[in-house]
Amino acid sequence: MLAHSSPVDHLLFLAVGCGAVAAYGVAWVRRPDAARARFAAWVGAVVVTLAATAPPVEGWADRSFTGHMAQHLALIVLAAPLYVLAQPVRTLHHSPWFAHRPSSRERAVSRWWHRRGALLAPAAFLGVLYLTHLTDVYEWALDNRFVHDAEHVGYLATAIALWAVIHTAGRRGPLPRIGVAMAVIAGTAMLGVVLMSASEPLVPTYLERLGPERALDDQRLAASFMWAGGMGLTLPLLLTSVWVWASAEQRMAMRSEALTEQARRAAPDSSMSAR
Repeated sequence: MLAHSSPVDHLLFLAVGCGAVAAYGVAWVRRPDAARARFAAWVGAVVVTLAATAPPVEGWADRSFTGHMAQHLALIVLAAPLYVLAQPVRTLHHSPWFAHRPSSRERAVSRWWHRRGALLAPAAFLGVLYLTHLTDVYEWALDNRFVHDAEHVGYLATAIALWAVIHTAGRRGPLPRIGVAMAVIAGTAMLGVVLMSASEPLVPTYLERLGPERALDDQRLAASFMWAGGMGLTLPLLLTSVWVWASAEQRMAMRSEALTEQARRAAPDSSMSAR
């Protein structure tokens, strides 16, 4: 049975969340170019994180694989992209109260991640997803509070890295973003197929609590929930990336034609000046 956090623990977590919102708000207000959307994204991310770990949701996760999956999806597909859109690191770095000039090592790490992130982020995300769903880690998380929280930190951290790559890859071109989205779609769909096609429940706790038939139905519902939730967000990203790619190619072609036409018109003027 899942070791739930006590009401006191959740109140402390709530206080930490309020403190995080306040700290971000101070940095945000002091920025000359503060965008309201970023602050709204930060507040939304903290609220979703607190809601996903609230006692009622924890109780649902204890009773059902589907509830546990919903908890994970809230962190992965709602909280994580909101944290990325809020850009807390950039907000803090550019705030006069928290001004910080990146060191040479930090810039080197940033360049390394810019080159490798499109490969490492989806690999880490899918690795954590498969490790926690197809091994005993999932069962341990139901019995141990520390493992349960570590599991959530792993989901949130790798999802933030994944969404950060998807968000920034378009600055270099849409291909990395398309590749990341396709990898996530394929990986989550495959995991959903594995969970859905299993002939018996994979989590002993749910098997004991619900019985073989209900536990298997619950597992299949959770699998379809995960697959639909993942597709619901990554597929629009993929379509948007393709559209941006096509639009960029069209703009480049139009620009090239305009430059060619400009050069052609300038050629007679140059010959007249030479005479």
